[in-house]
Amino acid sequence: MPKIVFSVLSTPEQRSEIGEEFRRLLAANADVLTADLEVRTDVAADPSLEGVWRDYGFLDLTSEAPEPAAFVFDVQKYEGSISGLSMRLSEVLTEREKQPAEQLFQQILDDPGRPRVPWHVDVRP
Repeated sequence: MPKIVFSVLSTPEQRSEIGEEFRRLLAANADVLTADLEVRTDVAADPSLEGVWRDYGFLDLTSEAPEPAAFVFDVQKYEGSISGLSMRLSEVLTEREKQPAEQLFQQILDDPGRPRVPWHVDVRP
């Protein structure tokens, strides 16, 4: 099965909060999703994420220096498309002013939101 890798640039506190939210999401959906989550901090810096941190206001939100990290989901079972799962997992990395009318693990159309931290996703076979 595939791996879904979210590369992020965040402070250690943000990384910890995001990791806990991902773990809660996995636990809440254990009936349709079986996946292991590994948080890796031994990843190389990504200049594009550093540019987003600097150019889009993340620098003003905290005085802590951001660090690169990766949230690696090793998916063993999922009853649906992996691209759809990636989109749904990315909701943890999205902030919204107006909460969506539907539950987190459903399609979200109410508020496009903004990134919680700079990130990108890669799906690996």
